[in-house]
Amino acid sequence: MDKIYCIGKFQFESKEKYQEALDDIEKIKYISKKMDINEPGVAQRLYTLVREGKIVFHSVIGEDYLLYLSDMVVEDYRALSRDSFASRIVKRLKQVSPRQVVGVICMAGAVICFLVFLGSEYRDQKKTRELEKMKNEQEISAASDWLSTKFIDTLQTDETDGEIVVAQTETVDNEVYAAEPIQEIGPQILPEYQALYEKNSDLAGWLTIEGTGIDYPVLQAVAQSSDFYLNHDFNGKEDINGSLFLDFRNNLQEPNDNMIIYGHNMKSGMMFGGLKQYLEPSFWREHKKVTFNTIYEKSEYEIVAVCLSKVAEDGAGKFKYYDFIEAGSKKAFRQFVKNIKELNIMDEKLELSYGDKLLTLSTCNSYTEDGRLFLVAKKCEK
Repeated sequence: MDKIYCIGKFQFESKEKYQEALDDIEKIKYISKKMDINEPGVAQRLYTLVREGKIVFHSVIGEDYLLYLSDMVVEDYRALSRDSFASRIVKRLKQVSPRQVVGVICMAGAVICFLVFLGSEYRDQKKTRELEKMKNEQEISAASDWLSTKFIDTLQTDETDGEIVVAQTETVDNEVYAAEPIQEIGPQILPEYQALYEKNSDLAGWLTIEGTGIDYPVLQAVAQSSDFYLNHDFNGKEDINGSLFLDFRNNLQEPNDNMIIYGHNMKSGMMFGGLKQYLEPSFWREHKKVTFNTIYEKSEYEIVAVCLSKVAEDGAGKFKYYDFIEAGSKKAFRQFVKNIKELNIMDEKLELSYGDKLLTLSTCNSYTEDGRLFLVAKKCEK
């Protein structure tokens, strides 16, 4: 069997290429210790040194670092351009007539709106890259665990016919708002989520729905701050997109009858922005499959209902779909199903039975004040 050399998502066809990549990593570490890339102008200087050949990389890891530097340069340039443009506008306003002032203000407003749009697009792209990186880490973790297992099995059976070399990568500890770490007693965390869980112990799992753009980690909300992830990302940093998060009342180790995941309906399509496509019956029929892997278990669900509702006012008799966590009894389950049938906008028969495990995906919808769009999915038998 041929040797496999890999570092993270990168694979190398020879030991020489692998060693060059290790050398590039050492260079990057040294640069990071000597220079703060977040300081103004540092990214530009580094980028120039690399382009001029004064700093030389020999591997794809070095090329990836150069792309990272270019992103930083673009971000610095945009910030500088906004500042310079604003200064020129103020100077110009002092020299023009009132009528011209109005025109300049209108033009400046248009330009500012455009810059805000560009900033929003850049943030969304950056967020997407971060999520893709997390997804790659998840896949790499699973692959590394598989390779390690195969390697150990080979040693134990004395049937080794090759060598597998896997470089270990360092992780950076993030100080994020997190729930108390789950005790070791109980179900074991799946290998592919170990690395992500170490970064944020609020990790509940990963949700994927093909055709919607939904492919995100799901965080576990806590009672003390159940809406924290409405405006914070995986690393606990403020983010207008927020994150997908599981209802704080749900139990991952002993799954409830209904697991509820919340997320923003972003115009950009991020988070649960793609759920509005389910308002079209044809889209629902072709995209019923939902994959929700908790950190302990892999599961698939089938979407059986697409519902429009609103935040119910307090009072007896008001149906609150977001309060159905445990059925408790057949009678309570039948009542829940009855209410779902009334809110379901799909014409097909709703097939739910007492004992079914459910997954509810909830987001906002502007069809009415405090409107909500929520999907009910049934867990598929393995």
